[in-house]
Amino acid sequence: MKGHVEIIKEKLPIEQVIGSYIRLEPNGANFKARCPFHMEKTPSFSITPEKGMFYCYGCQKGGDIFSFIQEIEKITFREALEKLAKDAGVDISSNTSDRASNTKKLF
Repeated sequence: MKGHVEIIKEKLPIEQVIGSYIRLEPNGANFKARCPFHMEKTPSFSITPEKGMFYCYGCQKGGDIFSFIQEIEKITFREALEKLAKDAGVDISSNTSDRASNTKKLF
C-alpha cells in the first residue's frame, strides 16, 4: 500500500511544483534554472523529472518536492506535506493508528 508521500509525488510532478516558484528552461528530458537558494547569473539548478529530484551544482542543495518546499518556504516537513497534499487533493487526515488497531484485531 502506498503512503501519502508516494501518492503526492505521483500527483504532483516536480517540474510543476518547482515551476510555480521559478522559471524553468527545458534541457533535454530535464530542466534547468537559476537556483532560488543562492545568487547566480547562469543556471546551475537541475531538475530531473524521471527521478523526481532537483540538484544545484552551485550550492549543492538537492532533494525532492518536499525538501524544495521546506527550503523555499522555510517550513517543516509536516507543513510541506500538508501544503502539497492540499495542492494534490490528497486527504492526509487519516491516521496510521487506524491501521495498527485493525492489525491488532487480527490477533
